[in-house]
Amino acid sequence: MNNKVFFNTGRDYGAPQVLEITYIAPANVNEFDDAALDLMTAHFTDAARGISGQVSIFVKDATAVKIGSAVLAEYDAGNYQ
Repeated sequence: MNNKVFFNTGRDYGAPQVLEITYIAPANVNEFDDAALDLMTAHFTDAARGISGQVSIFVKDATAVKIGSAVLAEYDAGNYQ
């Protein structure tokens, strides 16, 4: 299932940096392992900087903020395609 979130980084590059993120939720979620992290593939677009890419992220109890933070961390580290 594809999902979309918008994540405001709080940064400004002549325009507020808001990442538009489309992610693919994992098909198999282990309901019995509370410590399990879900591996997700996320595509992001940063309109303020004219950059887009794709990252793999691990998230527990996925929320828009957790997904956005994980994508931003990978983006900042240059770990995107």
